[in-house]
Amino acid sequence: MDLFLVLLNILVIILSIAGGVLLIGLVYRGYKLLGLLIAEKKNKNNENEEKK
Repeated sequence: MDLFLVLLNILVIILSIAGGVLLIGLVYRGYKLLGLLIAEKKNKNNENEEKK
């Protein structure tokens, strides 16, 4: 029974680490996409001002 609990604990730890890494990856990707969108908007604004 003890061995089962130890294995279960190890599994939970591995899953939480993997989950954390995935979460960080998603947040990072989200910020990168947001940054690209903001940069694109700034470029469009600059182009519009130059046309005037």
